[in-house]
Amino acid sequence: MTRTRKLMQENNAFERALNPEFNQVLTDMVVYLRSAPVSEYNQELVRRDIGQMFLDAQLRGEAPEDVIGEDYRQFCDQVLAEVPRLTVRERILDGLSTGLLCVGVWGVIWLFNRGMLSWFLPGAVGRSGWPEIPVTTGDVLMTVLILAAAGYLFHSVSRAAFSGSSNLLLVKTFLALALLLIVNRVFDNLLLQLHFGAALAGIVLCLVLSRVLEYFADR
Repeated sequence: MTRTRKLMQENNAFERALNPEFNQVLTDMVVYLRSAPVSEYNQELVRRDIGQMFLDAQLRGEAPEDVIGEDYRQFCDQVLAEVPRLTVRERILDGLSTGLLCVGVWGVIWLFNRGMLSWFLPGAVGRSGWPEIPVTTGDVLMTVLILAAAGYLFHSVSRAAFSGSSNLLLVKTFLALALLLIVNRVFDNLLLQLHFGAALAGIVLCLVLSRVLEYFADR
């Protein structure tokens, strides 16, 4: 277990002592912190310190605004200004780790969808007993668009933690899904046939490499 995951578990356990009012504010603050250009470990350190402040205030019978003021976003920005930014090495490792994780997760969804269907298609199962999965231009474009949309939505949700603009985000999500469906339907020309085992091995490799890079980024 990395030091970040260990600290995250400690924070999760610690925050059970907070009442719903403090817990909701802290949750919004953590969501806002997630898109900050600081390491996840430093985010968890900030989370721990704010949580301790909230617990002390709760024992004194105070409210969140009594501790950090009414502008929660401004308070977070002030705290983040004192936290070391990600180094070039950390940015590269974090970006690669996150990218591989997203590719692996999407690969599992794609393989389940296409792979399971391939078992029942005539002539799809090869001599090895494993199906050959058709890969189309739409699959490639949709993968790129999904990764880009996921990053954009994650950043948007994080930045909107205190603005309450959830309806706009829902509209953006719906439009993104509609675009993906259109792309997948329009660009349906076949690029290649991918062996089920090779696809599964590639997905597993992405997930394993993501964890390895996460480990080195957290040292």
